[in-house]
Amino acid sequence: MKNSLSLLFLMALTSCNQQNPIQNTFIAKSDEYWRCYSSYSSSNSCYRFNDNNLYYAYSKNQEGLLSKMPDAPYMKESDQKWSVSQDSIMYWNNFFYDVVSYNDKAIVLTYQSKEKPYVYYIFLIKENERDLKKFPNDFEEKRIYNPEKYRLRK
Repeated sequence: MKNSLSLLFLMALTSCNQQNPIQNTFIAKSDEYWRCYSSYSSSNSCYRFNDNNLYYAYSKNQEGLLSKMPDAPYMKESDQKWSVSQDSIMYWNNFFYDVVSYNDKAIVLTYQSKEKPYVYYIFLIKENERDLKKFPNDFEEKRIYNPEKYRLRK
């Protein structure tokens, strides 16, 4: 009986310490970043989410190199916290987002607004530091620079 109780307590303790699988998806390797796109704008902003529940913002210069954004004087370290609950609600940048979809390469977040269109989307695309897109609209301009790939088949 005593061993059963000890085993039950140990199982409960270890299960509480395991990280959320959705949250694990956000944690990138040291040479990877999440490029941020939204339904209303593209940017040169990249983010790295660490397993210590802090995130860091990076920007790209004209040569396409990443550099850590300087810490804003009004932001405390507590303002750089992030987390994902078991029911897929993400706390990031002092806001709450719903995780709509996720895998190792892309994450879709959504949040509501009081202004039209009332629902906004954020797309996080994982990029490797050696293969980062130079401009935020590289994905959007794929069709412009490769029209032959989009010809209708008869």
